Amino acid sequence: MGLLHRDVTLLNFDDVYPKQRQLARFAGEWIQLKDIQEANLFCTDRSRSEIIRRLSRRKGRGITFIGNGNYHYVTYLLLREIKDPFSLILFDNHTDAKTPDSLPGLLTCSSWVKEAAKLPHLVKIILIGTGERNLRLRDAGEKVLLWPDPEQGGDLLSAIPTERVYISIDKDVLDRAYAATNWDHGTMHLTELLKVLQALVRSKQVLGVDICGELPVSPAEAWIHSDRLRLNERANLSILRSLLA
Repeated sequence: MGLLHRDVTLLNFDDVYPKQRQLARFAGEWIQLKDIQEANLFCTDRSRSEIIRRLSRRKGRGITFIGNGNYHYVTYLLLREIKDPFSLILFDNHTDAKTPDSLPGLLTCSSWVKEAAKLPHLVKIILIGTGERNLRLRDAGEKVLLWPDPEQGGDLLSAIPTERVYISIDKDVLDRAYAATNWDHGTMHLTELLKVLQALVRSKQVLGVDICGELPVSPAEAWIHSDRLRLNERANLSILRSLLA
């Protein structure tokens, strides 16, 4: 058991990672994506095809840093590459399984889980830390299990039906004391997240991991948000080191 691939890839949609210099030292590969049109919050067929093309050329399949949560739909594109039965362990303050009223037929950051549930090799989606626990998930089918805060009891590992897992983390699942995103936050402590990640890596074959939830800021405003940007980098480094330990 353990992390199948230990390489680190940074996706550059929004220029957030060049500001995180310590994290950038871990990167074996950068993939430039910020020139792609129609990719922020939602993804048109044309932009989706281009993102897939660039992702297919990457060397690593280990740990992928996506950028801010507006691009979380990229997780779905990464999951499509997996051809063996697996479970998705998703840490997110939102279910990302809604049907977009104004953007029907488009892949979006709030609908990608519903699309992922249709993947034939994806057996179960366990969503941890969401603040939308009362949301009905009929569109995502029976594959989705909303899991309570791991510290509040229950054996998460026994609820995972496969030996292979993929882990996706949106840092908006964390309390604002540990991360700063452009979305509303959950209440999870960083140490709690790290504890669950370590248990997963010890007990399961982790096919891949992605992390999003950065704070998008313009270069002119970076100095105003410097404390929040450092907070995110500290969280990213803690998550990365926990996975690689």
